[in-house]
Amino acid sequence: MTTDAKTPSVARRYLARMREHGIKYLFGNAGTDFPPLIEALAEGDCGIQPILVPHENVVVGMAYGAALASGRPQLLMVHVGLGTANTLCGLLNATRQHVPLVLTAGRTPVLEHGRLGARNNHINWAQEMFDQAGMVREMVKWEYELRDPDQVESVVDRALAMAGSAPQGPVYLVLPREVLAAPAPAVDNEGIGRQAPVRAGLPPADDLASAAQWLAQARRPLIITADAGRTAAGFEALTALAEQCGIPVVQYRPRYLNLPSSSRAHAGYDPHSLLGVADLVLAVDVDVPWIPGQAAPAPGARVIQAGLDPLCAGYPMRGFRSDLTLQGDTAAILRELLKLRAAHPPSQPGWLSDATSQHRRSIGAPIAETLNNRYVSRCIAKALGPDGVLVNEYIFSLEEMDHDTPGRYFAYSPAGGLGWGMGAAMGIRLERPDALVMAVVGDGTYMFGNPTPTHFTSAAHGLPFVTVVFNNRRWGAVHRATLSMYGQGAAARAEKPVFATLEPTPDYERIVEAAGGLGIRVETAAELPKALERAVHAVRHERRQAVVNIIADIGYERTS
Repeated sequence: MTTDAKTPSVARRYLARMREHGIKYLFGNAGTDFPPLIEALAEGDCGIQPILVPHENVVVGMAYGAALASGRPQLLMVHVGLGTANTLCGLLNATRQHVPLVLTAGRTPVLEHGRLGARNNHINWAQEMFDQAGMVREMVKWEYELRDPDQVESVVDRALAMAGSAPQGPVYLVLPREVLAAPAPAVDNEGIGRQAPVRAGLPPADDLASAAQWLAQARRPLIITADAGRTAAGFEALTALAEQCGIPVVQYRPRYLNLPSSSRAHAGYDPHSLLGVADLVLAVDVDVPWIPGQAAPAPGARVIQAGLDPLCAGYPMRGFRSDLTLQGDTAAILRELLKLRAAHPPSQPGWLSDATSQHRRSIGAPIAETLNNRYVSRCIAKALGPDGVLVNEYIFSLEEMDHDTPGRYFAYSPAGGLGWGMGAAMGIRLERPDALVMAVVGDGTYMFGNPTPTHFTSAAHGLPFVTVVFNNRRWGAVHRATLSMYGQGAAARAEKPVFATLEPTPDYERIVEAAGGLGIRVETAAELPKALERAVHAVRHERRQAVVNIIADIGYERTS
């Protein structure tokens, strides 16, 4: 049974509608549910480029990176419930970081025979699930199953509208094989059409006025942020408010660059030393503004939480105080606060200088030239040059960052799901084909990133980038967490950390060589600058990917 060649299939109409919305790529790891889409792509003229990525974790990473670089929803597809299961780590990252993804998956054919697309493989019985979407429901804004050819445009429109509405995030669409294969003649869906995404606006004027008044009354205001620099507009608005009003800014666990590294308002990356003396805290797009038990706002200090999702509605529990909550477009809120606040004098003289003094002293401070975290970070920052993009999936020493423009730094989601960084680097390269992109990962993170599929994809699609592996032979986060609870216990005295030792270490630099890339092993600090220079040359001038495997110091893990 075949589809009438003169009648487009649902799959073809589906792709055409996606292209009308500006979708350029279909990232996917194909399975037996893909044939109708493969046929539609092979027919040509659909305007969407298929990007084959042979592991779902890397699929999500690439789509995630392309969304970060472009600000637009990205389309990806995986194989039924099995492929969906492999996306869960990346999907949780995306939902916590408000990254707009349209995750699609096939569905085991409903019919056992008698129609094009019905079951014709023994796996079709075992792969069917009672509730395939159930495994992702908590992580997506919307989920649905395409049920009829007449729904195609409406379903696509709604999926993209939901993913792109503020706050953005992933959605999930299930595509049964028989429906994709069915003929789909044009229909007149009167009254049904595109849905414009919801754009974030401004909070009530009275709340903005109250916030501006509180800022004017404060003698020692403090801004804490993680994601205000998600957009260039947010970056510029935060910088203007902080510098013109004399308010220090702490970027706590930042996922983006939120103000210039050289800004006079830059107060570093740890709020705890300033939190107890500030009399007003403006927490902007930050899910965890401080760690309870380590510090808290001073008695009598006011706390304002502001941004796209200031109370983190998707978090089951989050108890940070908010005396005034401003939900809306981050840049618009900050611009309005500056306009309302500008009529008042700046904060207490000397407050900004005092609050930023420790960070200023740390910039360019002498460090030991060993393969420690600070020295490695300094060398990476220098190798990036004036226009490089850093994808950080490790504890990069942000004091070494020297970026003054937005969109050049991306860090891991607050969910901390590992393995997204190298895929994200390739997604960024797709959107910025001339950029030097460098992914900094740990050795455990490198393994989570599925290096063989990653390096295959980089070579197959001409997306070279530099991977730097900070190889300390440890699950550093696991070891630090253990020491934080049992600093004087048996685990702290163990010769090698229990459940955190990654030894013997593989020769990670050799994995990329199988895909035609450059692999470099670094064992001394003196080798590192030249190794990074050689890796950058391979990407820029030889158009091939590179991995720099740094056999790093490990002693600092016990004291960090």
